[in-house]
Amino acid sequence: MHLKYALFVNNSLKMSVSNFGQTMSDVRGYLRPEEIRTLIESTRNLRDRTILWLLWATGCRLSELLMLKVEDIALEDRVLYMWTLKRREQRRYQRIVLVDDATIDLIKKYMKTYSITKGALIRISKRRVRQIVYETGVAAGIPRVGTKKIHPHHFRHSHCVAWVRANPSMEGLRKLQQRLGHASIATTAHYLQFAFSEQQLEVDSVLGEILSPGISFRSE
Repeated sequence: MHLKYALFVNNSLKMSVSNFGQTMSDVRGYLRPEEIRTLIESTRNLRDRTILWLLWATGCRLSELLMLKVEDIALEDRVLYMWTLKRREQRRYQRIVLVDDATIDLIKKYMKTYSITKGALIRISKRRVRQIVYETGVAAGIPRVGTKKIHPHHFRHSHCVAWVRANPSMEGLRKLQQRLGHASIATTAHYLQFAFSEQQLEVDSVLGEILSPGISFRSE
């Protein structure tokens, strides 16, 4: 990792905690990909599966998922136009969130099964979604994530961790910032601490100079 990049990450982590949006207060508060798969497979019906899948695949906030309308989905382009609510400014705007073919196929199946042709895609309350997530977590044997009961925002954190592990570069971080709707990249940079493979190269480089296999110790 370049020195300037390392300094940026360090400063951004400090800024993200003190000045900007919600970050992970629990460093174990995310789900591994295999746990996400187990949760999705443990859903009781197509509606619940679609909810969990979209929370994971888009990294969106719960409120944003419930604001998503059929008219905001460009199936051919594999694009969801997610609404981002800026509470401080009392305004909202749309951002582009790209998804894969599997996500589009699931949305199509969901809309056909429940005869949804316009308006809100998910037609239940925030409270009910939270219940669905927790009940599915219990059924999957994952009632807690880190120190808290499993809840919808864990899927957003998990999406971010998976993203930065796949691409911990500055370009990757910028794309994630836009995808999440973060006002400041400092908030997004909080997740860089989970890019273990990138950090491991630095750890091996620094520690390996001293703690090499050939080091000898005095016998007592």
